[in-house]
This record gives sequence, structure tokens and C-alpha cells, in this order.
Amino acid sequence: MVTGSMTIAAEMLKISQPAVSRLIKDLEQTLHLRLFRREGNRLIPGAEARRLFSEVDRFYQGIERVERVAQDLKTLRTGTLRIASMTALALSVLTEGVRRFSQDRPGVTTSLDVRHSLSILELTAANQVDIGFVQMVGSDYPGIDIVPLPAVEAVCMLPSAHPLARKKVLKIADLQGQPLISLGPNNPLRMHLEMAMDAAGVTCERPVETTLAHSACCMVAGGLGLTVCDPFSATYTRYPGAVLRRLEPSVPFEFSMVFPAHQPRSKIVTDFMHVMRQLFKQEFIPQIDGKINSRKSTPVATN
Repeated sequence: MVTGSMTIAAEMLKISQPAVSRLIKDLEQTLHLRLFRREGNRLIPGAEARRLFSEVDRFYQGIERVERVAQDLKTLRTGTLRIASMTALALSVLTEGVRRFSQDRPGVTTSLDVRHSLSILELTAANQVDIGFVQMVGSDYPGIDIVPLPAVEAVCMLPSAHPLARKKVLKIADLQGQPLISLGPNNPLRMHLEMAMDAAGVTCERPVETTLAHSACCMVAGGLGLTVCDPFSATYTRYPGAVLRRLEPSVPFEFSMVFPAHQPRSKIVTDFMHVMRQLFKQEFIPQIDGKINSRKSTPVATN
């Protein structure tokens, strides 16, 4: 039916022409239908043959689609990836990770939901996301698997005209009496900072408190005070009039990848994990040199 010729059909099937003729005869006997009218060496398909061919053709097209989908899944050209992330990473390194992952996978639909860490844990436990990025949590949160990532050092951001900006490295004791723009009271980074300050006997003024590190950085750039925040928020957006300094002793910013427990991870998820690990390891751990920048980063536009 495809070739219009038993000779060409035999060549395509890699069998003899008599074998094609026998197969047609066997099919007609099995179905108790006459499918072809014979005119000399030609076979003329009847209405039954054309109807049967349309169904067979649809079947083979379906098989080909299944093969294509399987190949697409194997090569990650199709599927979905649901990501949830805290703001610090969603506005910085994660956007680059999604760009790299999606560049060669136009058929993969990726969604990025930006939320606070507790909400991400809840979504993950409910299997509403495939992978989440949160600040460090305990290992006993129900319904999730936790994969810690290497901790990075928090940084101190201060106005460039501030007297402490002359120092290359700030001691925790240098924060004594300074106006400190604080993160939210339940923020793990703030808890680490307050433990370090308590150990050093340091107290600060608290003019403003915010749950968003980006807001704290903007206030510092406006001259309102100092802040201690994660290096991603501090370096992936330009803050004119502000500089960064390392702290001694260092204050850790800890974060993790989280996944729904008891759920197999797709190849899409495991490959995205690999992309993000490479980013964190090779390029996107910010190098604090007193300037508001990071290696190979693209500034994030802000409204």
C-alpha cells in the first residue's frame, strides 16, 4: 500500500516477492476478506484494504510516537521540572542554572516558584515540586529527603563611605554599636550571627528588620546602616555606594536541596542537580574582594 509495488515492498522488507504474495494471501484467508483485486502482476486495493491500511498506519504512527517520546525522555528533550527556591538563590545562581539546563532542552517545561524555606518544605513534602532549595533544616522534617550543599561565608555589606570600609576584613567586634539592618528573627543566618555576636559580647542598634536580604542590601546602599547577609544576594545585584567585607570569625550561610521522600528522581531532576552542583562548585561561590561583583555573573535587573 505504501509503495504501490510488490517488488519494491519486497525490497523494503528484505524478503522475496513470492513471500509478499504469500503473506497477502494468508492475511486475506485469516480475515475472510478479499483485500486486493489482481490485474496481471498488479494488486489493486479495495475499500476494505484502504480502511484496514488507515488503521494499521495509525497504529504504526503511534508506535513511532512512543519511540520518539522514549528517546526524548532519554535525551531530556521533553518532560517537566518543578523547582521551588528561596529568594537568595532564585534571584541569582538558580536563574543561571535554569538557563544552562534549558538551553539544550527546549522541550522540557521548567517552572520556578520563589518562596520562603518553610513553604518550600511543605510543597516538597506534598510532592508539589521536584526539587527545592532552602536554608539548612534539620534532618527530621517529615516527607522530604535533604541533600546539604557546601556552606558559604556570609558577608558584611556597608556604605563605601563608612569608616569600617577602610578595613579589608571585619572582626565581629567591629560591629559593636553599629546600626545593623537585621534579617527576620527566624532566619538561620541571623541566628548564626547573633550567636557569634553574643560570644564576642557585641551589641548593635537595630533600626530596621526585613525578611528579604535584597531589601537589606538596598537600605545599606542608601546609607541606613550595615547588614550581614548571604553572598548571593550581596553579589548578584549591583548596589552603588556599598562595599563588601569578609567577617572573622566567619558566619556560615547553610543551604540544602530537598526532594519528596519515597519518590524516584527522574533523569531530568538528577541532571539539574548536576548542573547546580557544578555551578556552586566551579563558578558561583562569590569571591569577595571589596567590590559588588562575582565571577562570570550577570547583574540582576531590579525594579
